[in-house]
Amino acid sequence: MSRKAISLTMLLVGIVLVIVSYFFLSAPWGADSVKNSNPRMQFAPALLVLGVIMAFSSAVVYELLPDRGDSTPEDSDE
Repeated sequence: MSRKAISLTMLLVGIVLVIVSYFFLSAPWGADSVKNSNPRMQFAPALLVLGVIMAFSSAVVYELLPDRGDSTPEDSDE
């Protein structure tokens, strides 16, 4: 798998995780009392943070993994 595919997959999984945990697993919008302000899933905030970390880590993975198609260095003297 190429580094572009890996980083794009990480980015998409991170964004989907953020969207799902924010809109579907967190507390309902417009909660009218304190008892309704608890999240639907207990660890929804942790999933949101994990999604953000995964989305930002995709850039790190893209930069650190070597590209398979790059067999010769750009600064060669030949």
